[in-house]
Amino acid sequence: MRKIFLPVLLLFFNLMNAGAASPPDEGFAKNVILLIADGTSLEQYTLARWFKGEKLTIEKHRRGTVMTYIADSVIADSAPAASAYATGVRTADKFISIAAPSSGMLTPELNCPEDAALKPLATILEGARLKGKKTGIVVTCHFTHATPAAFFSHVRDREDKLNIARQSVESGIDLMFGGGKKYLLPSSEGGVLPEGENLLARLKERGYAIIEKSGELAALKDEKVWGIFANDDLLPEIDRIQTGPDKEPSLAEMTGKAIEILSKGDEGFFLMVEGSQIDWACHANDPAYLVYEIIAFDDAAKVAFDFAKKRKDTLVIALSDHNTGGFSIGNRSTDGTYSQTRIEDMLNPLKKMKCSAASIVKRLGKDADANKLKSLLEEFWGISIQEQAAQELLATMKNAGKYPQNALCDFVGPKYTIFGWTTHGHTGGDVPFAAYGPGAPEGSIDAPEIGRLCAEALGINLNKLNSVNIHRKDGVR
Repeated sequence: MRKIFLPVLLLFFNLMNAGAASPPDEGFAKNVILLIADGTSLEQYTLARWFKGEKLTIEKHRRGTVMTYIADSVIADSAPAASAYATGVRTADKFISIAAPSSGMLTPELNCPEDAALKPLATILEGARLKGKKTGIVVTCHFTHATPAAFFSHVRDREDKLNIARQSVESGIDLMFGGGKKYLLPSSEGGVLPEGENLLARLKERGYAIIEKSGELAALKDEKVWGIFANDDLLPEIDRIQTGPDKEPSLAEMTGKAIEILSKGDEGFFLMVEGSQIDWACHANDPAYLVYEIIAFDDAAKVAFDFAKKRKDTLVIALSDHNTGGFSIGNRSTDGTYSQTRIEDMLNPLKKMKCSAASIVKRLGKDADANKLKSLLEEFWGISIQEQAAQELLATMKNAGKYPQNALCDFVGPKYTIFGWTTHGHTGGDVPFAAYGPGAPEGSIDAPEIGRLCAEALGINLNKLNSVNIHRKDGVR
């Protein structure tokens, strides 16, 4: 256990020693709320606006774009992308708030200085805690996923989820809402931790209230709380609505309660909210899954912007970490007809879809056959296909490995929608951001600048909190 926590303990002592050298810096915001729409860019928001029938909250506050590349790739992974926002430093693929290597990066300027390379990087959340501010994380994934992890943990591999879980419990964070109960329990209790290790029990020992049901959220008054609403990830929004919204809270509900709790008292707070599953919808090239996730994220953003508008002390930034899927309104089927595309051509297929592609795969089960697939597509997506096509599709899905939903969407998308996709991975373009409040940025911004700006707003000196100065001009393109 000593080995696991050594980097974090070293960072903590660096933070304490750095903070003791001089009085705290003064910021210009009492509170900062950072909302991250994982895997989103402009055209996904455009689709959501058409689907909703009105301009999104985020669009009303849009102020510029963010350059998302990471130290060793022009296309970002979520781990270093979120780490840039959390630490104000650009780092390398799969790293979680750990400085990049000293060589091998995209340009010499992106190589980390020798004395800082591969060391833990102080995060905004950690700095906020040292200033006596409250801190919170709200996600729809499991809490050990890359984006939330970047704000409270330090590992070289985003898949090191057991150590991320351990560090989360040691972080002292005031509030955590999301999924991932299995990462707090030993295997004998349905978890993934070694026998004899129970992080849920440790949280209770440290005075945290633990809630696991959506109905407990509204009545919650505790100021130190973990809300773990699923064993792993929360349901996709489209499936949550289909199966009954009372089973799990919405992102907006969790965000509202988090702000209510964290804003008690005079300390101020830092809150990170992630629309985690927009990225997964785009990885699957699943447009119905996507549009419901975007609207759910926008609903949460509205809660944050409305809170900030009632006061003059809260900075809200809503942005993406990268784009995923290369989504477009228009595909090969519209090459010759795009200028005659009607609203119903775009929206009617979506309105017939009542669940995610992953939900159809789950409903198929292990005893899948072509007739069952055909029936499910008709019932839940309003799509009728011939038996031969169903047999061929089922075979393709069975050969798709871990992601049969991707194969399903590859079949359906070009034939039954006007949406295009270039990849099941990430893409490297700039992404939009919205902002409101004191110090709200605008223009074309480099990703690490977001982290540094949020820290500055709260009066956190990230240079001081790290043992060495690594906040440098690093070759912005």
